[in-house]
Amino acid sequence: MRQGLLFLLVVVCLVAARAEAFPWMIRHGYASCATCHHDPSGGALLTPYGRAQSELLLAARYGEQKEGEEVRPTTAFLLGAVTLPDWLNLGLSFRGGGLVTRAGDDTDVRPLQMVSDLRANIAVGPVRAGGSVGFVARGARFAALTNFEENNVVSREHWLGLANEDQTLLLRAGRMTLPFGLRTVEHTLWARQLTRTDHNEQQQHGVALAYNIEGLRTEVMAILGNFQLHPDLYRERGYSGYVEWAPFTRAAFGVSSLLTHARYDVVTKRPSFLRQAHGVFARVAPVKPLVFLLEADVLLDRPEGGPLASGYTGLLQVDYELKQGFHLLATAEVLQRPGVHVTALGGWLSFDYFILPQLEVRLDAILSHPGQSAPEPNVLSLLGQLRLSL
Repeated sequence: MRQGLLFLLVVVCLVAARAEAFPWMIRHGYASCATCHHDPSGGALLTPYGRAQSELLLAARYGEQKEGEEVRPTTAFLLGAVTLPDWLNLGLSFRGGGLVTRAGDDTDVRPLQMVSDLRANIAVGPVRAGGSVGFVARGARFAALTNFEENNVVSREHWLGLANEDQTLLLRAGRMTLPFGLRTVEHTLWARQLTRTDHNEQQQHGVALAYNIEGLRTEVMAILGNFQLHPDLYRERGYSGYVEWAPFTRAAFGVSSLLTHARYDVVTKRPSFLRQAHGVFARVAPVKPLVFLLEADVLLDRPEGGPLASGYTGLLQVDYELKQGFHLLATAEVLQRPGVHVTALGGWLSFDYFILPQLEVRLDAILSHPGQSAPEPNVLSLLGQLRLSL
């Protein structure tokens, strides 16, 4: 039985994934996410240019780099085995691994299959369209198209848009990741969970306008609700947005704001629920190998007939590139949930190895105190992931 589970875990990992956002690309002077991603705020499907940068700037080098070296055709879709028309871009993304969690005397071991998605982008004249469809064995219920306890078909994003001639403006309507704060691969960070702005399942339907020029990027979204969530009384309406200014080649600073209202909150089940998050974020590379990522957010909740409850969350992440393709990361995070007067603290130590442009392995050790109540034990988690992007 154990051998069978181990075999299953290995198989899941070998088809498991990356097509995410790396805010530490600021070290290479990339303040704008729209350069490498079809989503103007980063993440999801890479553009052909973004695929090329995965080889030139992300993947480990196994020989002497030649000046003027060209990108290999294997960076294209399915390793270049299929030639796509200029108006179509496709990507296969898989992510999986294993998680060991210990809290007090309890230990939990489980395999993970997190992402198995086909992603697409279409560009015909000013018209843009993007979407994804995939499968998850467990979780991601807010992104599900089917309604089973397990083994659901999901669509994390699907939208239609219009771009202007110089590609500085993009107007989109559909299901999209909320524009807010740092868009990071660590979707379980408290800053992503408590603001409900992760890219794993918390996308919303709405209308968004993005503007990108050199040194400035912004996006604002009118949130109309998650139409894949039922019934309607749990759907949030409101807005989310950010503005980021990059005064220097390797430094950018931004502010974010989010406000939503639901007849009943899907998490707490409280009625007429008003939820807010407002904060600042920054990406700074004082020297090329070293990048600091910072986010600090105020959290505000108010149910019908109740007082306004406040809290906060924040993170500081340091990414050090030992050499191209090898990263050491340290992350500290803090959280005080609205209305809960216990502070949660967490720390991550991570090693990230970009084996190939399409293949990445990552190991995380995460120690945290949940902060729900003082007597709770610390939680230690060991997470191993293998990601593949084709």
